[in-house]
Amino acid sequence: MDIDANVKKIVTLLLKKWKIIVLFALIGTLAAYFYTANFTTLTYSSSVEFLATAYDATQEFSDSTTQSVSNTSKMNYAMKMLDTYLEIFKTNEFNQSVAEELNKKYSTNYSGSTVKGAVSISKIENTAMFRITVTTTDANLSYDIARQLEKSIPDVMDISNSGLVTAEVKDKAIKPTASESLNYPKKCLVGFIIGAALAAVYVVLRDLLDVRIRSSEELVERYEIPVLGSIPEFEIKNPAPSKTQETRGDVK
Repeated sequence: MDIDANVKKIVTLLLKKWKIIVLFALIGTLAAYFYTANFTTLTYSSSVEFLATAYDATQEFSDSTTQSVSNTSKMNYAMKMLDTYLEIFKTNEFNQSVAEELNKKYSTNYSGSTVKGAVSISKIENTAMFRITVTTTDANLSYDIARQLEKSIPDVMDISNSGLVTAEVKDKAIKPTASESLNYPKKCLVGFIIGAALAAVYVVLRDLLDVRIRSSEELVERYEIPVLGSIPEFEIKNPAPSKTQETRGDVK
């Protein structure tokens, strides 16, 4: 089996049927746009970035001759402890405390599960920084939760682990003004790719399932049967009218 020949045949076939592929791709793009515009749930996100800092890590790093530690050691200690704090922020107790603070401020009735389901936490690789992203269907709610986390997270870290590691807000929350769930360019691109892929599969399968023989070369290639001869395709033309017919046509 000649793989290169088959690949070349498929590529040639796809180039030959490029109009079908482009048509399917455009249909996929329009379908993605229509679905996004009419069936996508609008969500809004607000994020906060924190820097974890170790103010006193002598208990972990000092020896009998050293009473102070370098800034690098403090940073390493903060990074070492960061995973522990991130797990604390995922607990029901912490999220319930955030919800209670929100309810006091805005006279609402949010539950801890509401806050927990809206919050996602990511650690920025090779740093002592982490990002909290709040995503809900209400721009104001996302912003309010993010603002509350700006206060709640440093407070929790300050009272934990004897205050060895604290958090400082480096990038404050911003109220979202547009829904990121729409993202028309990305979703239309996905629709374009899916449409083009479906068209390519259709073209290839249609060619594979087509058992018709169109030329002597294809007959030899498919069945290895020698062709002794072929009947040419004749083009039948209308015969020129005779003189008698022309004369009769002139008589009225």
